[in-house]
Amino acid sequence: MFTNTITANISFDYQGQHYSLKSTLDIDHIIHHDNFYQSVYLSVAKSNNIDLHSYQLEVMMDQSIVFTNEKGCVQGCVTDGILDLKLLREAHQKVECLPAIEPLIKKFQVDKDIHSALVEAYLLGKKSK
Repeated sequence: MFTNTITANISFDYQGQHYSLKSTLDIDHIIHHDNFYQSVYLSVAKSNNIDLHSYQLEVMMDQSIVFTNEKGCVQGCVTDGILDLKLLREAHQKVECLPAIEPLIKKFQVDKDIHSALVEAYLLGKKSK
């Protein structure tokens, strides 16, 4: 199984102490969240024992996330530490959806509009689970 992961790095100062936090994230678990970046911040906070109801979290969330060490469908979606979320979502759709709908495409020789509809229906069904 191919792993779609990325490392999120966040550095900040809080109460006279410097923090350099990082966490490796499984993209498959957060890609469909409506607020992707908030999910990233919360994941980094949880994995680094930051209280989710603290001022420290607020300070952390005011900082930029630097993305590194991309694997799987995330490769090619990061430039200079900045994640292109639109490109990532497109790449993830291809990795996630194509194996699921490929048999239908071959069986019915569908055109581009139907292909797009199949992808969208698959993702909607997956999101509602």
